[in-house]
Amino acid sequence: MPKNNMNRPVIPENIPALFVQGTEIPEPPPSKQDIAALKGEAKRVVKRITAIVAEHRHAAVPLGIELTSGDLRSVLTALRGHARGGSGLPVPGARNEIHTHVLNRLFEELVEEPSNILFTTVTGPDTTRYESMDPAFWIECLELLEKTHCP
Repeated sequence: MPKNNMNRPVIPENIPALFVQGTEIPEPPPSKQDIAALKGEAKRVVKRITAIVAEHRHAAVPLGIELTSGDLRSVLTALRGHARGGSGLPVPGARNEIHTHVLNRLFEELVEEPSNILFTTVTGPDTTRYESMDPAFWIECLELLEKTHCP
């Protein structure tokens, strides 16, 4: 590359574009999973969340905390708020500092789940696309969990 009188490289004035307009690869169209697949996925997600809640309930016992269905409802409400763009923390309804920690820790673990659960869509004979969970579907799963576990 040629250099100027200060021994710096000369940058050409015409730098070619990396992409020529119209040749970029377009985003694939959003896939619509059939309702039967969504019901199965929702059951799988609720089962996974239920296992996490059970672990937290068990871990809270030595701390003298019993996670009630009301506590779970508070965490689920905070998760739905977060999915709609809010912060979700601190989870409301805590009775003391330890209870606050237990509720917030459950929230923090569950709030990561939508990015940990991927849906697969077959896009061709040898190709599969992986998609993270849609916030609206996550909210539906949280509502299903609340209906089944918070009488």
